[in-house]
Amino acid sequence: MRRRTLKILMVEDDPGDVELSRYELTRAGIACDVQQVDTEDAFVDALSRYRPDIVLGDFSLPNFDGMSALQIVQQITPDTPFLFVSGTMGEERAIKALKQGAYDYVLKSNLARLPSAVERALQEAHQNQIRNKMEQALQAERNLLSAIFDTTGALGLMLDKEGRIVRFNQAAERTTGYTLSQVQGKHFWDVFFPAEELEPVRNHFLNWHAQTQPLQYQSRWLTAGGERREILWLTTFLQEDHGSALNYICSGIDITQWRQAEDRVHRLSNYDVLTGLPNRNLLRDRLEQGITRVERERRPGLLAVILIGVRGAIAVREGLGLQLSEDALVEASRRLAGLMQHDATLARFGDTSFAMVLHVPEQDQIAMVVQEIIDILDLPYHVDGHEGVYLESNIGVTIYPNDGDNGDALLQAAEVAMHRAMENVLERFQFYTPALNSQVSHRLQMASQLRQAVQKKEMLLHYQPQVSLKSGEIVGVEALLRWQHPDKGMISPIEFIPMAEETGLIVPIGEWVLRTACEQAQRWHDMGVHGLTMAVNLSAKQFAQKNLAAMVRRALDDSGFSSHCLELELTESASMESPEKSIEVMKLLKAMGVRLSIDDFGTGYSNLNYLKRFPVDQLKIDRSFVRDVGTDADDLAIARAVIALARSLHLEVLAEGVEDLTQYDIMKENGCDKVQGYYFSKPLAVDECTRLLQARSPFS
Repeated sequence: MRRRTLKILMVEDDPGDVELSRYELTRAGIACDVQQVDTEDAFVDALSRYRPDIVLGDFSLPNFDGMSALQIVQQITPDTPFLFVSGTMGEERAIKALKQGAYDYVLKSNLARLPSAVERALQEAHQNQIRNKMEQALQAERNLLSAIFDTTGALGLMLDKEGRIVRFNQAAERTTGYTLSQVQGKHFWDVFFPAEELEPVRNHFLNWHAQTQPLQYQSRWLTAGGERREILWLTTFLQEDHGSALNYICSGIDITQWRQAEDRVHRLSNYDVLTGLPNRNLLRDRLEQGITRVERERRPGLLAVILIGVRGAIAVREGLGLQLSEDALVEASRRLAGLMQHDATLARFGDTSFAMVLHVPEQDQIAMVVQEIIDILDLPYHVDGHEGVYLESNIGVTIYPNDGDNGDALLQAAEVAMHRAMENVLERFQFYTPALNSQVSHRLQMASQLRQAVQKKEMLLHYQPQVSLKSGEIVGVEALLRWQHPDKGMISPIEFIPMAEETGLIVPIGEWVLRTACEQAQRWHDMGVHGLTMAVNLSAKQFAQKNLAAMVRRALDDSGFSSHCLELELTESASMESPEKSIEVMKLLKAMGVRLSIDDFGTGYSNLNYLKRFPVDQLKIDRSFVRDVGTDADDLAIARAVIALARSLHLEVLAEGVEDLTQYDIMKENGCDKVQGYYFSKPLAVDECTRLLQARSPFS
């Protein structure tokens, strides 16, 4: 930690820019004294008189320029770090400046980055000073090596021109665990390096012959016990009269502990000790990198910053103690890590908060991520024998570029949104942008309510009769899902089924539909309604489930309903997505005796080669072809073609969406087997359908 005021020399002709830089540094907690110069003479004088800790220079001034200032610093005070702070530097100039020795550059349009750039430059300069001192020490070591080789504390190694070990001092023996007698005469790479590194090390040694100056390098050597030690070597050359190398004298320092300490410092500076996640500083860097990548690659989509406040951790700390609170936060971090995409960042943002940065293709996907976060953090925590511990969370979301053009602005906006969420008793999350907040709020609210709909028995089934065109009797019913919302009334399947598909809720809801339909069909059977087929739709996600056949078997066994009266309807697109796998699943279902029907036939991408191999019993003509069958010649042709195709494959045909007598007559005349639609009956609640089935009077 710095104990004195930072002395800054600024090469700048605009006092306003000087004050803005001073303001950003002070705001970041950097106490500083700033002196301004704008000419070469004043700059040279200030370097020797003022002795600044760091120099900040504009790239171009009326009477002076930043590159000249950089050269002067390197000549007079080479240890002083130099940063460009300019509004006119392009990428080419910036690269040139960095190659010339500048530590970094900061654009005046993004002065918020100045404090961190200054801190990094000072740290790097300090490390350079340490390295310079080490190099000076090693140089002195080289001059004295011939006299004190065997007694020095540095590792000493003498090699012949072939790389064989000639001498090996006591310090080297202590560090490596080898004695001179064990290694003398052997190539050093055969002794101190694993087999996979022998060739690279040998090739590196062969390049030494071309060196004319002492060579400094760092490598990891194996000890006799198999431990790796980090050694910093300075190699000098004893040359023959004609200039070729006679011997190589290597003086080394074991910097293993120093490197380990450096790694620990780096980790402590960039990672949270409790959770191991990146901390706020590293989060900022990652966020800025993400913004730069989006701009440079012109990636489509949005960069979302999600701030997650875990308020419940405070209550756990007060009630159960600090340790259990920390254990719960560690578990929360593990759960969140499990949601991460490969290019996303999860960080510990505050004492009881986390931050997530991820790239999403579109805004709707953010809502799904937020819901996943809420769901996974809402699960109970089991810490140190305490069960049923819950952590309440609130979430704030900002989006780049909508809500800010830099990392600090986005994080600040996310904090504002998170605090809004904490103050809102109805909503667990808030978007910084009110319009988007309202839009996504509706979606998440709907998704949350949908999750509870089955448990609260808000879901129900209506049944639409299916009528035989030969007898005019009801031969089956199709189970259709409905949602009776306590406040909004009956919600259309068009509104909630797509959401159920997106969230994966269609799988448990679909299982409930199947079980309920089988139970109701068995009740009708017990009431004397025999031979009735119960048709149940399977979603694409259900059809892809590995345990589908087992789930169907359980529903049949638990209800007592006959498998021969159950008809599962598969959408054409779902069955064709992976035809070979679909055939395997269909065979399992057919082995139980279940009937199979291809729903919405003609709307997908049928492959007749596969269709003839599907073990199905029925094709359903989609309502889109039935609607205008009496007036549209194309629809009539399609309907006839489907019926003819079914006949050739020995399949039954059912037309759905039959709403008038004309449609009914056309289907009957062309050999369709069954129909369903409003011409006969709308989907009925269970009591209404029961009365209709008990009457069982033929339609004509």
